[in-house]
Amino acid sequence: MTQDKPRVIAQPSSEIPVYPAWIRSTRTVIFWLVGLGLVAAGMLLSMSWPPALGVVLLALPFLYIAVVLTLASHRLGPRGGDFQRKIHQLLIDSVKGSGRLLDVGCGSGQLLIRLARLAPGDYVGLDYWGSDWEYSKSQCERNAELEGVRGLRFVHGSASRLPFSKGEFGRVVSCLTFHEVRDAPDKTAGLTEAVRVLEPRGRFAFVDLFDDRRFYGSRDRALGVIVDAGGEIESARRLSEILELRFPLNMSKVLKHAVIVTGTRL
Repeated sequence: MTQDKPRVIAQPSSEIPVYPAWIRSTRTVIFWLVGLGLVAAGMLLSMSWPPALGVVLLALPFLYIAVVLTLASHRLGPRGGDFQRKIHQLLIDSVKGSGRLLDVGCGSGQLLIRLARLAPGDYVGLDYWGSDWEYSKSQCERNAELEGVRGLRFVHGSASRLPFSKGEFGRVVSCLTFHEVRDAPDKTAGLTEAVRVLEPRGRFAFVDLFDDRRFYGSRDRALGVIVDAGGEIESARRLSEILELRFPLNMSKVLKHAVIVTGTRL
């Protein structure tokens, strides 16, 4: 059976697509609740025992993290600089052309839908959609419908074991996904798989925390895995060299170590 190709249709309602930022809102809420809870407890107890006011000091780390997460989420959104969209655009510009396209870690479908709106083609999004994220397959499908795009395919799976054959795609993109893989001890497993499913001369563009030693040891190690899998690196640059990342996006716990790697499969 021939798969329908993405095509634009009229939006059916005034409902708008939902594209959450990459910051987990549940974590942000937890840090705010703990921080404010400690402040309230310290002030309340200090009314009968003044030294208890010191409890407020325990709240400072939680409140600091809450502020960083809240501001980072704002920066990623349209009102704070729209960095999420800007980073997506870097990936889009890096895989221009035709060919079946796979988005590894498609989340809410935002990047894949943007790509599909630019040109007709065969588009597939894969994600694990874990319970600790605010993304789901149904959300992707609904967003595509609201954006007026049909024919996209969303698949549940892990980046470490892509359910696709070798050379099945002409283009592969991924945005801040590989370091989140939890079912493989080596975070580079997703890189090997992403290159494997590319056809010869197929293009890839990955954004991930390749300069964060906690995940990859070194950028050179991650790039070496791509080369060993049959990829040819064209460019590997920190996002901060391309975009002016504003605080707190330039922090080590956010996007300081993010690198965009582009290239082709030999």
